Parts: sequence; structure tokens; C-alpha cells
Amino acid sequence: MYLHTESRETTTLDGTWQAIPDPYRSFQDGWFDDRDVPLLEDPHAPADYTVDDGFPVEVPGCVGEQLPGFEYYEGMVWHTRRFDREDNGDRLFLRFGAVNYEADVWLNGEHLLTHEGGYTPFSVEITDAVSREDNLLVVGVDNERREDGIPAMQTDWFNFGGIFRSVDLLATPETFVRNVKVETSVDETVTASITAWIDGPEPGDVHAAIPGLGAEVPLEPDDSDGALTRLTGQITLDRDDVELWHPDDPRLYDVCVESESDAVEVRTGFRAVDVEGSDILVNGESIEFRGISMHEEAAGRGRALTPGDIDQRFEWVAELGCNFVRLAHYPHTAAMARRADEEGILLWEEVPAYWDIDFGDKDVQELYRQQLRELIQRDWNRPSVALWSIANETDPEDEVRNRVLPEMASFARELDDTRLVTAACWFDETDDGLALLDPLVEHLDVVGINEYYGWYVGDAGDVRSFVDDPTGPPVIVSETGAGAKWGNHGDEDDRWTEEFQAAYYRESLEAIESVEQIVGATPWILFDFKSPRRMNPHQRGYNRKGLLDEHGRKKRAFSVLRDHYCDP
Repeated sequence: MYLHTESRETTTLDGTWQAIPDPYRSFQDGWFDDRDVPLLEDPHAPADYTVDDGFPVEVPGCVGEQLPGFEYYEGMVWHTRRFDREDNGDRLFLRFGAVNYEADVWLNGEHLLTHEGGYTPFSVEITDAVSREDNLLVVGVDNERREDGIPAMQTDWFNFGGIFRSVDLLATPETFVRNVKVETSVDETVTASITAWIDGPEPGDVHAAIPGLGAEVPLEPDDSDGALTRLTGQITLDRDDVELWHPDDPRLYDVCVESESDAVEVRTGFRAVDVEGSDILVNGESIEFRGISMHEEAAGRGRALTPGDIDQRFEWVAELGCNFVRLAHYPHTAAMARRADEEGILLWEEVPAYWDIDFGDKDVQELYRQQLRELIQRDWNRPSVALWSIANETDPEDEVRNRVLPEMASFARELDDTRLVTAACWFDETDDGLALLDPLVEHLDVVGINEYYGWYVGDAGDVRSFVDDPTGPPVIVSETGAGAKWGNHGDEDDRWTEEFQAAYYRESLEAIESVEQIVGATPWILFDFKSPRRMNPHQRGYNRKGLLDEHGRKKRAFSVLRDHYCDP
């Protein structure tokens, strides 16, 4: 179960760590045995490594962006730092925002856990392992790609390795509120169904309140699983008494959950997202999804975004006139969703079930569920999140895939049935035109379609031939785009020029708008991003389909999309 930290005071372990690359995996068995501990503590001993004198790196950070010569390195890098315990809580937890890809965590010689998955948070209790002073934290970070991973061996983005989101210590009472879930239904009334998980013995009396609405309810136990007790309750209000969250008016409220020994707050909004025919409704109102896709990447920092990076993204989104963003192709930092709540930007969030996943492997299926669970439990209180995406460009002719993906759609709904489930699929070319023949479609609420007519195949206007069905399901063009190198100019017929990309956008957007069943688009992509697959003279290690280059310089297509959204 996810560890809620949103409203809690934490002690950060961000800052300068020591990084020790281990390409031969020589050190793993020697960190804490009797032979090597004296060597590690003696700076003059003939040791091949030392925990306190590696390469200084900043956490959050990506190793290859900080260590010259390691730009394309994939493999084990040990990260170490020392810390003192400064809190007085009964229990202490260590929490990582994300580590790519596999993390082995050691504290004072004790192995605490192994976590697989490069983009979702995880935590571990360290109460019995921590000392008051001079604790040695060692994290083995292994970003080597693997056939049985999610994602697997092939991706169209760069595999940045490192501890690239924050690391924190969280002190709690013996019995505390571990997580909270707020679900909303909207009709003549607004109902907030509140679930809290209490970790520890004797949860006692627990209640939830919405101070901004003068509402309160006791939470009653309805399930227990070991140390966790689940409690639930409902608050129902007249619709006229609640300001609903909407992209045009993103009203947020605090929901407070208090037990006898602990209290947390969740900042959320009340709204409903539904499907009716080929329309997506927010609070019963049909919405046109004016979107853009983006990766989590910043030049020189990889995935370790700063608050300034996040500010800049939302400035670009606002300038384009977007009300919708696809956070591709993996969970982005939780700060993006919190900011989207405030800005009124709807989100598509997804896990990296991308291309050639080994869907038939039982361990891979369990890893798939883990990554879905960790994302959904992190962001299920974010009113901005409208769609959970379960996959991108997987093979519709793979029978195993066609059995497993519907199971994952059902699993996502079990965790959270107040949002819509989607996946990025392909059009199929038929004698009647473009059609939705992927068997996964019948298991989705909204169908995402990646199409590059006019770039890889056909013409940019070919989407007009889509076999339109206004009765549904809703379709979002989750990718469409053309490559251009910033500053490369020429005729509209010259590929890789800004003029070609701008002309592509004009024709493609007009074609998409002509299809009634298509309710929106997230063109590919906001800015250029690293990709080792892309090595022609115009790319040199970057996917150049961005509306901006990696330095934030606008290409001509940026204004085409802005004008399309802002001056329809």
C-alpha cells in the first residue's frame, strides 16, 4: 500500500551522494562482510572502492547526465550516503520517489528490499534498522534493460539511470494513516466516498472532514489485512453547495482524515468523468480534449525535473491553449499531477507496457499489476487525472496480449472505477477506410490511436477516411506528428524542415477535427527528447518530433497548434 506523504513533514535525503559504478558487478557480495568492512572504513587501505569517496552526484539526478564518460552507461551504480536520525517518531520510513530501474536498498549492513520498476514510488520501514547517528544507506541502482522488464529491451526513449526523484524520511506514530482515497460521484448530489488505511494496532476512532464545506463523517472499519485496517465513510452534499472541479474552474478542497494518534490532509477536487456515446463528459458536460503529449525530460538533467522545469511545461501548455496532457510513456513525477489539479489540465497517465512486453510471463504480469497499483494509488486523488492508460502500441495479433490486457483493464478498474481506462492502439486499413479492429477496443472506455499518416505512410489527411461511429467509443488521437530539426528551413515538401512539420500539422489537425468520433488529440510531442534509436544527421540521438527542441526553442508547428486550439 502506497505511503501517503502529501501533507506530512518529511526529512529530505536529497543532496550530494556518492556514486560507484560497478559494470562488472564486483562489489555486491562485499559491501558488508567481515573482510571488506575494515577496508571500507580505512581511507588508506588498498580497497578498490569506498562508500564515502565515490563520484559525487546530486540526488535527485541521472548518473549519465552528471558523470562524464557514462552518458550511455547501463548497469549497476551503487549510491551511498550517511545520515543521522533527527526525529522523535515511533516509526520511521524511507521513501523513494523513483529509481530507474531496479533498486537494492541496504541500511547499516541490512538488506531492506528490492524494488523493480523505474518510475513509481516505493517505501520501506527502517525503525529497527536505523541508528541515532551515522547511518550508512547504500542503494544499488541497476538500469540495465531486460527482456522480462516493463518496459522491455526496445523503447523510443533514453534509459536514464539513477535516483531521479526525491528520497525522504517520514516519521509516524505507532498507528498512523497510511493512505487515503477520495472517490466522487455527481448527479443531483455530490457524494465523496472516503477510504482510509490505518497502519498499526488499534486504529481507534477515525473520522473524515471537508472543512471548506462544513462536512464530517466517522469512518467505520470494513476490512483488515494484517497490520492494515481499511475504514470507509461517505459525505453527501447538495450539488449547489459544492463548486465542482472543472478545467475552466479547478476548485480544490482539503479532505482531512484524523485518527486518535495521527492526521493527514488530501488536496483534491470533486468531479465526475464519464462516457456517453462518443463523448467524454466532465460533470455531465461534453469536453473537447485539446492536448499535447510530453516526456519527462530536461536537457542536462534527464528525468530529474526541477520546480522550474515544471513551471516551464505548464507555461507552454497554457500558451498552446491546451486543457489536456498525455504524460507518456511511464509515470511522471507526482508534482505534475498536483500542478495540473491547480491549473485545470486533464491528464492521461500510463505505465510503460510498451511494444514487446512478455505478456505470457507470470512474473511480468505481476510486475505489470505492481506498476499499475503504484501509479494509481499515488494519483487516485488527483482530479486532473481522467484516464489510466494500460499500454502503448502493443501487437493486436498477439493472442496472449489479447488475454492479458483486458485483465489489466479490469485490474485498473478494481483499483479505481471513477476514471476511464484507455490504451494507445493503431488504426486498421480496410476496404471501407480506417477502422478500429483491435480486440482490446471492447475493453476500453476511450480508445487512443497513434497515427502518423503523412510521415511514415500515406498523407496527413488520410484520417478523414476513418469509419466514423458517433455512437462510440470516444477516440483520442494519442499520437500524430512529423520530425523537424529546429532552424532547418526549406519548402513544405522537404522533410525534417520546420516548414514540412508546420504543413503536416495544419493538414493533420483539420483531418482529425472532421471526424465526429474523435474527441481530441495529444500530438507527438511537446519537445524533442533523447532516443538512441534516432541517429540520422537530423536527429543524432534525439526524436525530433517536438514542437520545441530540447532547449525550448519553438519550431513553426508550435504556432500552428496554438492557433488551432486558440482560434478555432
